[in-house]
Amino acid sequence: MDQLPTDQQEALRKKNTERLRLMAARTGDVEDDELETMDRTALLEVVAKDIAFRRGQASRWKSGKSDQVREMEFQLELKRMELDSKKIEKEAELENKRIELQNERGKRKTGARATVSRGR
Repeated sequence: MDQLPTDQQEALRKKNTERLRLMAARTGDVEDDELETMDRTALLEVVAKDIAFRRGQASRWKSGKSDQVREMEFQLELKRMELDSKKIEKEAELENKRIELQNERGKRKTGARATVSRGR
């Protein structure tokens, strides 16, 4: 019983013996014949151990779950960074092409003016 918080210990102590017997039977740790002969203190111990065990399992599951969630969030953030990097590269390529086109247009205009000027 010491593994449980005091509020849970009190709640168990308030349960009647038959209720504790049913709870102990659900654990599957005790045979039916043995349940009939167990006193209240023994029943409380069986039920308390089962509750403590399930709480431990739940906390391990939660911590494992949060590790998985953290890993997924990390992978998602890496993917976002990768996509942002690709986006920036594409934008830089487009800007370079735009500058090249402007330079070509400028050369053509300058070349066309030179031709017109020579022609006069």
